[in-house]
Amino acid sequence: MQSFRIITPQAGVPLTIGRKPDNSLVLDNPMVSRYHAKLEFENDIWRLKNLTQNSVTQVNGNDVDTCTIEDGDVILIGPLQLRVTLKGSRLQLLLMESVEQDVVQSKPLTLEWASLDDMHMDMPEGTSARLVATSNASAPKAQIKFKGKVVDVHLKPTHQIELENGASTRLPGSIIKFENNELTCKSMPLGFEVAVKNLDVFAGKKQLLSDINFTLPAGEILAIIGRSGQGKSTLLRLLQGIHKCGPQSDVHIGSFDYRNEEIRKHIAFLEQDPELRRDLTVKETLLDGARSGMSNGDFKKNATGRLEKFSELFGLSERLQNPVKTLSGGECRRVALAKELMGNPGLIVLDEPLSGLDPYNSKILCTHLKQLAFLGHTIILTTHSYEALEIANKVLVLHHGEQAFYGSPTEAYRYFESDDPETILTNLNDETATQWKALFSKRTVATTHTPASQPLPCYFPQTDLAPAFFYKIGLTAKQWFRDKGKFLTLLLQPLVIGFLFSQIFSSLSSLWIVAFAIILSANWLALSLSIREIVQEKQILQTEFRKGVSVLSTLLAKALLPSLVAWIQTLVVYIFIGFKTSAWISWPMLLLSTIIMVLPPVAAGLIVSSFAKNSGQANAMLPLLIIPQVALAGALVPLDQMLPIGRALSSIIWSRYNQANLLNLFLERTDPPINIIGALVITLCFYIVVAVKLNCSKKAK
Repeated sequence: MQSFRIITPQAGVPLTIGRKPDNSLVLDNPMVSRYHAKLEFENDIWRLKNLTQNSVTQVNGNDVDTCTIEDGDVILIGPLQLRVTLKGSRLQLLLMESVEQDVVQSKPLTLEWASLDDMHMDMPEGTSARLVATSNASAPKAQIKFKGKVVDVHLKPTHQIELENGASTRLPGSIIKFENNELTCKSMPLGFEVAVKNLDVFAGKKQLLSDINFTLPAGEILAIIGRSGQGKSTLLRLLQGIHKCGPQSDVHIGSFDYRNEEIRKHIAFLEQDPELRRDLTVKETLLDGARSGMSNGDFKKNATGRLEKFSELFGLSERLQNPVKTLSGGECRRVALAKELMGNPGLIVLDEPLSGLDPYNSKILCTHLKQLAFLGHTIILTTHSYEALEIANKVLVLHHGEQAFYGSPTEAYRYFESDDPETILTNLNDETATQWKALFSKRTVATTHTPASQPLPCYFPQTDLAPAFFYKIGLTAKQWFRDKGKFLTLLLQPLVIGFLFSQIFSSLSSLWIVAFAIILSANWLALSLSIREIVQEKQILQTEFRKGVSVLSTLLAKALLPSLVAWIQTLVVYIFIGFKTSAWISWPMLLLSTIIMVLPPVAAGLIVSSFAKNSGQANAMLPLLIIPQVALAGALVPLDQMLPIGRALSSIIWSRYNQANLLNLFLERTDPPINIIGALVITLCFYIVVAVKLNCSKKAK
């Protein structure tokens, strides 16, 4: 991650900037004067005063002696940039710390390993390099060794790479070249270049996008505009992996195919209303994002520092202990963005990020997006907003699923004879779209003779995330027990069900029916706990799986807490019934039997939860799961009295095995192993289906 610094001057206290250590902001760069500039708050405005005659002091590209500072200004102090965020009297300056170092640094190599950590470049910690002798003594190779593994575009992992004389390679944030026994590192934006060529997108036989072409440089912002239904969200869904591109289409992100699993770990996708775990605090949410985006070692060492910086950057420092459910819509979007940034993505994709926000919050979010581009992130967003178009470097206009313009905002305003996005869309029609495509075709033909440069080999550090199983269990428990309504339901359900059964059963009741009542309760309790467990945070889980969080660990963690709670609830119900019926069995057998009762319905609930589109759809499936357990368990109609199809279906109904198992225990008969094995086999099959489904959900089409 490229480090940055946030400076917050205090109103009433002048902020001096310069190279001498007694300045308020010390910039150790030879191009910065000893006392370079001063910021003061006077008469309710912030003013910048130039103190040097020997170096550059500019605001928005213009030399200044003194000027008023406004939100979004770019201050140049020598070669260093300060980005301004101004809200009322509160001034915030964003400084890239890496630009205080030389942009290009070199290191002579010998036959001994030498650490590259002292080069202060944005490369994996613990990287070292040395010369490797070859048969040609005048042309040795450079060998670069990494503490952890790196992967290439084919996802092949390695601990070290070799460079021949004159060869270069790219790591996130830097380009490394070996020449004349010297390794040269050039700092680059952390963001990814996005190259789209001949893009066609289909949904079945219907074509949604046709012949889209553009190249977005790293560290820039692309705004996609167009009327509703013209293909804006379709393009974003392609990058998400939801849609499939045509066979002749070519979409590359950072020189990787957009479907490459490794590159997808470094892309952040935010919907209009980003999904967050609402019962977590802001701090817990950001650390949750860090766990799914940072390697285990990086998380332990740097997660707290990143949290503090992004909290300050997004104005969340005073909200860290607040539950997410208490935040406003604008604050939730900032939290979602900060959460994704904890993993340091190279590309941020946002679908209508300003939709529904008031002008004040829209301006704040746009300022943050501009700051992120300054930090090196590449950003693609859809918008109808003037504010978003103002911060964009490039504009893509879509019309009827085709490209109607691509260029800078200034070029767009000139071409459409407009000065705001609404007028662009008003002036957009078939004629303007056709004319621009003709101009684009001529431009393309004129530049086809330019040979394409060979892309550099790219490597990514392999992200080894922290173990997820116990963390996920704790995370689920927090959400359950902080939801007071749900927690109360967990307590009351077994008490109410047990009490009602205790009023209808007696020592004269049929053990057949008693066993059935207990099994039906176990099914209801287990299904009601698990059937929404995945679907209610499906968007979050898909993002985590795409970033490398273990599907199996998450699934087992999601199953454990519902199974444990449903097991305890079933025991409570059993105790109520047992006192009335004297249907007692030994505790070891009782504990085992109730475990076997709840495992299959929990697994069945997770299957429905993984396939359902929303919680309402999942809840609607409850009767379809419960009724077969009632009809085919063998309690209402004995198995030998069922028709052949009914008997065949009962063999895949877990309640049949639970019913036979519990009844045998009540009657003190030997229980065949099939009653336990059958239920466990059904459970295992269910979990295999869920694991396959969740694993497929993270892959791009």
